[in-house]
Amino acid sequence: MHHWARVLAVLTVSALAASAMAGQAKYEWEHDEGKSLTFRVDGKLLWKLNYAKAEGKPYFHPVCLPDGTCLTWHRPPDHIWHRGLWFSWKLINGLNYWEENKQGLSQGRTEVETLAFEKADSGATTIRMAVAYHPPDRPAILTEQRLITITAPDADGCYRMDWVQAFKAQDKEVLLDRTPIQGEPGGKGWGGYAGLSFRSAKELTGYKVINSEGQQGMAGHGKPCRWLDLSGVVGPEKKPAGVAMFNHSVSERHPIPGYIIMRGHFGYISPALLFKEPCRLPAGKTLTLCTRILIHPGPGDKARLDKEWEDYGAIEY
Repeated sequence: MHHWARVLAVLTVSALAASAMAGQAKYEWEHDEGKSLTFRVDGKLLWKLNYAKAEGKPYFHPVCLPDGTCLTWHRPPDHIWHRGLWFSWKLINGLNYWEENKQGLSQGRTEVETLAFEKADSGATTIRMAVAYHPPDRPAILTEQRLITITAPDADGCYRMDWVQAFKAQDKEVLLDRTPIQGEPGGKGWGGYAGLSFRSAKELTGYKVINSEGQQGMAGHGKPCRWLDLSGVVGPEKKPAGVAMFNHSVSERHPIPGYIIMRGHFGYISPALLFKEPCRLPAGKTLTLCTRILIHPGPGDKARLDKEWEDYGAIEY
């Protein structure tokens, strides 16, 4: 079986199993071709994928609990390039693909070339994207095949987004880099970021961050881990909820350092592949990242998250 067909088969079985307890909910997909894909459960928006070229890069926002409570923040005033739940490299061959100008464009372009999706009666959604990374008006120097499988909420209100990303350098070597960290020449205390990122909603407060190694809060910043979770309370009812990110062992540089920010209205987590050092990808070579995102009601619970990682880690890519 072709690699991508095998991956899709494995993820589809996983998605169906995770959705089996969802009951007889009503699922609705709305596709605004070339712009967005929206998914609703019983009339309430659960998630929306935005991928219009004018957006600069694809992202999920809103990402909600089954009751409609939003957990993501799109373009907060402190960092207008933060887009809820999204993936972005920082520097590719020295060009900035992360920060954006007021028009929402970075120096380097992250462009969705094709997108297709499939829906299942279980409420599972499979999304395939071809993404190109290139300087303005130049051919792609890095391409990506992205496969995202999203379950419907289970009986506990949890749902999962399984990302498989295969990045391929084109005809020349690609240098994936970031702002240097402290201890390096020109290092910054906030350096090291790049990759799949979650920026929590302004209304989500009382942050608690835990990781697979038992580290809590900022103690886990920059430390390799199999998973990390940010939770808090949201809305006037102070409803506990959170988002966890699990790094599969087939991923490049597993276990990947966790990037954490938790101050004021700034809640952010990311598996930061480049935190400790840049990555050179020779021409024609591929780098693979596999990540599960768990959206969950309630606070992060280490025992349950460890079990989730065991289930996810058992998938053979």
